[in-house]
Parts: sequence; structure tokens; C-alpha cells
Amino acid sequence: MSQASILLVDDEFPIRATLGDLLRRRGYDVQTADSGEEALDRIAQRPFDLFLLDLRLPGVDGITVAQRVRERYPDAAILILTGHGSLDSAIEGIHLGVFDYMLKTSSPQDVLARVKSALEAQAEQRHKKSLMTTLQTVVGELGGKQQEPSEPTSQQPAGDQWIRVGELEIGLWRQMARLGEQTLNLTPTEFRLLSCLAQQAGLVMSYANLLRCAQGYEAESSEAAELLKPHIYHLRQKIEPDPSNPRYILTVRGTGYVLAVEPPQSK
Repeated sequence: MSQASILLVDDEFPIRATLGDLLRRRGYDVQTADSGEEALDRIAQRPFDLFLLDLRLPGVDGITVAQRVRERYPDAAILILTGHGSLDSAIEGIHLGVFDYMLKTSSPQDVLARVKSALEAQAEQRHKKSLMTTLQTVVGELGGKQQEPSEPTSQQPAGDQWIRVGELEIGLWRQMARLGEQTLNLTPTEFRLLSCLAQQAGLVMSYANLLRCAQGYEAESSEAAELLKPHIYHLRQKIEPDPSNPRYILTVRGTGYVLAVEPPQSK
């Protein structure tokens, strides 16, 4: 079995040299990048299982790199390297859906333990996805033999569970979404947010409830609102005709969000 591949991105040579050597001695396939630009080049060339990423890079910053990773490799594990153990660092990591974040001064044992945990969690997630795909195929085949589908669309996979809100269609098993004829390119977090809103279409979901539904953790209303804001922003960029004047995902100021059952028509 081949060892996992890791891209280590940090502009400090001692960090790259020390962590790179540590991980290679454990058998990992490690490549390094000293800037965001170089990291993006490497990401375009090949996939990696795990990214050790410094958020504070000159030029193209680590946040941009992490976003590109999420777009290109949704299943990749991301560990954030930071020189500052502040709440801001933790919140940035949560926004990006990272597995964990750690100080650059962490012990070698701690680094290896977190890398191992991240890769094990990734392997478990991939295994679950594989089982779900297999189950979906079996259910689809059985369903096709036992009954005729009612008014199927040519693009709908058999056996999936769909939520429909106006022109919006969400396939829960395949984790895909369409708006009319357009397939939406959503990150895992964006898909979960849209699914949660769709299951409560027409009803206001509070910031805290939406965060709990999509991300699985608790937060006070004000903190939940801040954590959700960047994801809702990017989601609106993908589904709204005019993101500055949303028709689908509406904000209920001071309370939460609602997915409009019948989006208001533009005047």
C-alpha cells in the first residue's frame, strides 16, 4: 500500500526542511512549496491526500490556496500551520472546513499524530462514500426492476433521494444539485448548507440551527452568523442571478436565513 502524499506549504525554510524531513522519514510522499503561487502550480499538476498549509503567505495567501484545494480536491485533508494561537486562526480554519490547526512550535510527535488522525478520518470518509455509491447502485437496480419511475427526468440517477424547491433540485445521496438545467459546482459545506435550507424551505432557519445542521457543532447566534456568512456569500455567487439582490437564499436580519419556496420575480 502506497503512503499518502502531502504538500507542505510554508514560506519559512526551517519549517519546510524540518517538517518535510520528519514526514519523509515516516514514509510519506512529501512535496513542498514556499509560496501560494508555487502551491497552486503543484495543485494543478497532481492531487495530494493532505495539505499542511500556512495561512499567512506573501502574495497569494493561504486562504486562497485552501479555497482552490477545496474546489479541486473536495476530499483532501487540510491541516493549518500557524504561528499565532489566536481565535482568528481557529475561525479561519473553520471557515475553510479544515481538519485541524496547530502551532508551528508543536512537537514532532504532535505533528505526526495529527497527520495520522487527519488521514485516517479521510480514509473513513472515502470508505463511507464508496459504500454509499455501491448501495445507491444496488437500490437503483432493484428499484428499476420492481417499479416504473414516475415522470423521471433524463438526468436523474435512479435510487437517489431528491428535494425539489422550484427550479432547484438536490440529490442527497449523490450530493449534487441543479438549478434548472445547470449543475451547480458546490463545495461539501455549500452543499450541506443548501440541503439544510431546502429541507426547511419557506421556513426561517436560525444561524445556530443552520450551523448545527450543516457543520455539526454548536455556536452562539452571533458567532454562528459570522461562521456562516462566507459560505452563504459563495453559495449565492453560484445560484443567484444577481447575488447582491438574492432571490433564493434570503437573509432574515438578526435571525437567520430562509430558502424561498417561490423566489420573488424581478420587476
